[in-house]
Amino acid sequence: MFRFEEQNYFLLLLALPLIYFLYKWSIRKSEQKLNILGDYQILKRQISNPFKYQNYKIVLFLLAIAFSILALVNPQFGKRMEKVKSSNVDIFIALDLSTSMLAEDIQPNRLQRAQLWIKQFTERFSSEKIGLITFAGNAYIQSPLTTDIATIQLISSMASPKTIGTQGTSIAAAIEQATKAMQEQDGNHKILIIITDGEDHEDNVISEANKAKAQGISIITVPIGKDEGAYIPDIMSTSNSYKIDKDGKFIVSKPNRKLLQEIAESTQGEMIEITSGDEVFENLKKRFALISKQETTMQSFNNYESYFQYFLFLGICLYIAELLIQRPKT
Repeated sequence: MFRFEEQNYFLLLLALPLIYFLYKWSIRKSEQKLNILGDYQILKRQISNPFKYQNYKIVLFLLAIAFSILALVNPQFGKRMEKVKSSNVDIFIALDLSTSMLAEDIQPNRLQRAQLWIKQFTERFSSEKIGLITFAGNAYIQSPLTTDIATIQLISSMASPKTIGTQGTSIAAAIEQATKAMQEQDGNHKILIIITDGEDHEDNVISEANKAKAQGISIITVPIGKDEGAYIPDIMSTSNSYKIDKDGKFIVSKPNRKLLQEIAESTQGEMIEITSGDEVFENLKKRFALISKQETTMQSFNNYESYFQYFLFLGICLYIAELLIQRPKT
């Protein structure tokens, strides 16, 4: 699959005819000046054409610009369409974007650690269909189920509490959105992975989890944060301060592992620790293999390879050649 990444730069090609026109106009002016000294056509026969090498130079110069513009456009080829094996598992990842995810009990903070985990997960399960939900006080589908892991990684890496409208933590809203999104995925096994500190501000989360179970969805919870908790940065403040309660005390955010364990168990899922390293991904592979014995063949164009460097190299070579051309001494 072929594409140009930055097509707007094609407009720069319009400058080439203008440059050539200005060049021809300057040559015409020079010829007029030579006519003052005598008949220009006679002069051309008596001496070598004074503009011959200039013509070579302008052609090379215009070609150098053209190839440089093609480098800016960045021609790309998609990864060769290839058959990959995938289990019949549809996976939605729900990422908590409440302000408590900015707590720094896990470095650099809970949210950035969760984003890194998503990147690692999608790299290891790149052949699966994966969707992305972000939630705080409400939940939003940021990407439907797709095999384009680059899109999932990009959207998750840009996610921030500042990009979501209503603050709070409604795990129930995330489960509800995932349940609706996967209702039409008949025949496939359904997994919802919730990455959160578990500080749910509503009391209907288990009810929503039971509805998800009725739709055949298993929930895997991934708690973020240390049990001792941490202060919550105040994103509305300009002084890098922390949130305080009505008594003026700093609010400490602690992960609610008990609730997350209960959510997972209610759907025959499991709770996994984000700090478990590669072991957790190996366990998930085994779990998915047990869930689905069958394999299906899929095709994907996830990655593009850039070829701008070849056009840039040609442009530089042509420009150097243009500089080296000199009119021979007579």
